[in-house]
Amino acid sequence: MRKEIALVGCGMGTPGSLTVEGKCRIEEAEVLIGPERLIKPYSDSKKEIWVQYRAEQIREIIGHSHKQRFAVLLSGDTGFYSNTENLKNALEGYPITVIPGISSLSYFSAKIGIPWEDAFILSLHGRRESLVTAVRRHSKVFVLTGEDAAEHLQRLTTAGFGGYGLWIGENLSYPEELISSGRVRDFLDKKFETLCVLMILWENTDANIDRENKSCVGIPEERFIRGEVPMTKPEIRAVVMSKLALKETDVVYDIGAGTGSVSVEMAMAADRGKVYAVECRQEAVELIQKNADYFGLMNLEVVDGMAPEALEGLPAPDAAFIGGSKGRLSEILAKLFRLNPRMQVVLDAIALETVTEVLTICTQMQLQMDMVQVQVSKTRAAGRYHMMTGQNPVFIITVKQSQEF
Repeated sequence: MRKEIALVGCGMGTPGSLTVEGKCRIEEAEVLIGPERLIKPYSDSKKEIWVQYRAEQIREIIGHSHKQRFAVLLSGDTGFYSNTENLKNALEGYPITVIPGISSLSYFSAKIGIPWEDAFILSLHGRRESLVTAVRRHSKVFVLTGEDAAEHLQRLTTAGFGGYGLWIGENLSYPEELISSGRVRDFLDKKFETLCVLMILWENTDANIDRENKSCVGIPEERFIRGEVPMTKPEIRAVVMSKLALKETDVVYDIGAGTGSVSVEMAMAADRGKVYAVECRQEAVELIQKNADYFGLMNLEVVDGMAPEALEGLPAPDAAFIGGSKGRLSEILAKLFRLNPRMQVVLDAIALETVTEVLTICTQMQLQMDMVQVQVSKTRAAGRYHMMTGQNPVFIITVKQSQEF
């Protein structure tokens, strides 16, 4: 007989949250394998029990066993941040049946009476993704937090979202299950259980939070921590971001990052990717880190150094913005296109000499180039009238090696 393996989603962890099919597979199995929390209810059974969750070790257990029917227990639903794919790859060659379970999202939403169909779903278990960015971009966010829920709530409050509505679920389905609700800022000093989920809601805010607080492109200058380091203007940042056209999983460089204003918007756009802010001035390095912390960006890393040398050892980028090159533009471009010949690079320039330099380098390196000029005028009060004040025109240049833009 061939060995039969069932990957069983166990819901929240107690037998009562199993599906009927999941219960049947566990009852039929001769061997149960899974983490201690899920295996514990069956410790007194006559089945062979293995406390194990690592895929390769599970394959070894099954391979050395003379039994025929195995149930591997997984928390929640098999398709919801589970170990299912790792196990399927490790157990290739065996007949596998996947039994879905009840996810913490489904269970918790039913408990609090809030539908989850329009929720943004995020797991922070072993992941450095930004809850702040998710809340800034979405009106309803469900999150698996792990052991540091209070830290995430502190970041939300620092970034201006302390007034958001919050539901907390701890030890779901267990006798000690606890469900709480209030505002984000109400729970900053709470000690959370490891098994913890959150639902964060815009519609339950206690005040009309300024829309500028939720913006991810063209963020107003006053939202940033400032110093003496120059900052790219909001309107210019908006055009730069449109030219970069980042995907959520992109790896991006911001070279000559200044205060980090472009880095911040990059990190919000590539919220499941990574942004490297490269800067050599110490004051600027400190400002970038302060702004990354203020905006709650876990995917923004400051690189203290000068390009192109500072790029050594970094993952290959999908795109890059060059706000300052210290006279080393040709070397930086050469390095970038060696790392990824298909990447897109965006630069900005104010001085005509800089534009001439870019044109010369692009011709020498046989790079394709597209350039736009942006000039912004802003209102200023003049008594009871308002006048428009022009700002310096800025050239925004897109450079690629491919044949088409």
